[in-house]
Amino acid sequence: MMCVDFFELNKEIKTLESYKVDYLHIDIMDGHYVPNVALGSDFCRQLKQHSNIPLDLHFMVEDIDRFLKFFDFEGDMVSFHPETSKHPLRTIDNIRERGGCPGIAIDPAFHWNQFEYLLTSVDFILVMSVNPGYAGQKLIPSALQKTSELRRYLDMHNMQHIPIEIDGNVSWDNIPGMVASGAEILVTGTSSVFSRNHIREEALARFNTLLEDLQ
Repeated sequence: MMCVDFFELNKEIKTLESYKVDYLHIDIMDGHYVPNVALGSDFCRQLKQHSNIPLDLHFMVEDIDRFLKFFDFEGDMVSFHPETSKHPLRTIDNIRERGGCPGIAIDPAFHWNQFEYLLTSVDFILVMSVNPGYAGQKLIPSALQKTSELRRYLDMHNMQHIPIEIDGNVSWDNIPGMVASGAEILVTGTSSVFSRNHIREEALARFNTLLEDLQ
């Protein structure tokens, strides 16, 4: 949602609803964990008032636990970078207690096996395929290998139900490889759906067709 035209927000949301988008992905940045600053609790609260699409909140912040109290997570997906929490399992429990579906986000510099002990406690896993903070970056190729390895591990350890989300340069060229690697949730932005902060409806239609073909 950081890529939408905020002056046409209601129109943009209605367009996304008409193409049956599964989630509205919200990047929450504090200017510390990443150099960018974007979106917050008031924006999320207004989105819930104007759309029935569930939110997918990605916290790119230092000290994640300081932010949780400002948000209503009922029915939302909520991911955070576990290295930003002193007690990640407690953070996961707090998100669940507030009505959210907790997930962990894996930075490109980390391997998922560094957080192996958390996998059985989450509802999904977000793999970053670019450095967190800005739209329009190039794909980090190792992200696809990381996703494949993670998918195999989950399947081998009776965690087939845990989906993998991938975020970063979800472009027409990269989508087939991302899906083949095991990603089930794709976060799209300027690489495919948005152009100069406007949703391209023909891109949404193409996106849906491509995903149907890949299934």
